[in-house]
Amino acid sequence: MAQVSSAPFGIRIVPDNQPAGVPAWVPPPGYFADVPMKNMPQDVTPALYRSIGDAMDNPFTVWGGSAILRDYSSLGAQVYYSGGHEATTSLPNVQFSLICDFSTLTWSVANVPTSANIATTFVNGYAPDDTPYTPHTYLGLQELPRAWGGGVRGSLMSFFWAGSPYENRINVLDVAQLNYGYSRFVTRQPQNADPTRIRFTASDASRGTYPITVMDDVRQGWWVATNGSAHYTLFVSRTGDITQYPALGGNLANGALVLCNRLNLLIALDGGYSSGPYAGTAYRRMYIRNLETGAMTTISTAGTVPSLTHGYDGGGTNFHRLDSLGLQWVDELGCIVGLDQTVSPPVIVRLTPPATDPASAAWTWERVPLQHWPNDSGGQSQLQAAQNNIWSKFRWVPSLHAFVYGTAKNRRPQVVKL
Repeated sequence: MAQVSSAPFGIRIVPDNQPAGVPAWVPPPGYFADVPMKNMPQDVTPALYRSIGDAMDNPFTVWGGSAILRDYSSLGAQVYYSGGHEATTSLPNVQFSLICDFSTLTWSVANVPTSANIATTFVNGYAPDDTPYTPHTYLGLQELPRAWGGGVRGSLMSFFWAGSPYENRINVLDVAQLNYGYSRFVTRQPQNADPTRIRFTASDASRGTYPITVMDDVRQGWWVATNGSAHYTLFVSRTGDITQYPALGGNLANGALVLCNRLNLLIALDGGYSSGPYAGTAYRRMYIRNLETGAMTTISTAGTVPSLTHGYDGGGTNFHRLDSLGLQWVDELGCIVGLDQTVSPPVIVRLTPPATDPASAAWTWERVPLQHWPNDSGGQSQLQAAQNNIWSKFRWVPSLHAFVYGTAKNRRPQVVKL
């Protein structure tokens, strides 16, 4: 945008920091702000669950995440979905999706049953009304676009095995439906007698848990892996056909899966301990598959890797949980980005590829300096923290060219611009 100064003939060129169509409430690069929502999640509590005091906490606090549905509106929406661990077996499983619409700046709910399903009534993961149990979702939520067979406003896919003993199936939520709107994604996996089941080992001894998934727009499907024992990393196509590949890593410790579109690389990042009885260097490893050639490499990372104060062994600052950072590659930023809650307040971290071959040289961890946007009058002055980790609640929103995440039923989400 050109601005004319008061000096004769003086012209100053000021760059436009926002791409066309980005709303004015998105801050400039280097800043974060509140998303100016007109209501709060607690304001849209379904009548079915108003007697349950923590019902609207579930999507934010019960080990779960979200996905961005680009078809929901002109700017898209962030859809949260998680649950499980009812306080008592006599309480219902809290079943609904929670929608943050970036166009109307309103919260709403969808996929609500018409009557409560008590936790003990589910058989193999489904209630008598055929609605699925709402499990921990971790990194197992992804978008099913309308063009791929999703609903008119897009659908939410829940890769279903996290935090439950039920068989591995993919449930689909048509978020245009206030009530119900659930279906099962029909899959076909080689050497699997049940076409709707998913497995990660040659036998069916290990069903897989703690899903790590990533969407692939180019190949039109989703890459799917699991933390723990695995022989395969899977590609699930939009038509439900599953292709088995040798597992990236194969036995990840709280790892994450990232697709670097521009580099044509699928990357599994491992977690683990730097000290104590389980010490090792796995937390610095990146397992990489070149999706053009199929070649697999293992490289290391440089810089300070985020670590928790206490790991499962109760030791010191030694446990690197890379699954809990919400890591994702963004083409326009040219790096992997996540939200690090191992410090307070949280900070944004990035993992940047080397100038040389990114499949063979070390990537580097670093913190990204950010400030609260002065224009966000009355907004949260620090990045907010999520209870029980961030998982995929921290998401890149293509229409906003920024990250958005929410953490509580009575707080506004925040938008982060790098």
